[in-house]
Amino acid sequence: MGGLGIAWAIGVLYRDPRRLVDSLLRLVHPPVDPEAAAQVAAALPADYEAIERFVSEHVPHKPAWAVYGLPWYFPTVPEVLSDRAGDCQARAVLMASILEAKGMPYTFRYSFSHVWVDYPGKKVTAVEDPATSFVSDRGAGWAAALPRKVPLRHIVKARVAYHWTPMPLRQKVLLVAGVVLAAGLSRRLLRR
Repeated sequence: MGGLGIAWAIGVLYRDPRRLVDSLLRLVHPPVDPEAAAQVAAALPADYEAIERFVSEHVPHKPAWAVYGLPWYFPTVPEVLSDRAGDCQARAVLMASILEAKGMPYTFRYSFSHVWVDYPGKKVTAVEDPATSFVSDRGAGWAAALPRKVPLRHIVKARVAYHWTPMPLRQKVLLVAGVVLAAGLSRRLLRR
């Protein structure tokens, strides 16, 4: 696609590229904020499943397009508490913040299609399976390893459902047109 196509795509998808930069920084350093979640944490029992249930109910799953008008965004805990909706990043950062406020151990995990919080006794599901995780943090810093499972069909399906399907038609048209034009321009320049 080349630099021109990438610049076009970022410009179409992120009117303010700082939102993308903020999200990338938060991806590397999740904005776990026990102070922001302290009031919520105080009202919940020290029970992983009850906390996870609260987070699922308090943060109904909606893609970043629906909440922020962006293809991908990693929110802060105050944003999650205010928005009361979000995706897996929103749920994970809120849950981790509540667990940290309560002093309960957890592991932050990333797979190619999901971000979640793992905890002692958590049941493995197709989506939240440590075998699909390629990066994790138990509080001592990130550890990376090749995942033991790579459910490619699920990854593609999840990425399309999250990024492409909810994308407004205007962005889809501009994105495809720009990438096609950039590819054509790149070929012409290479021939010269």
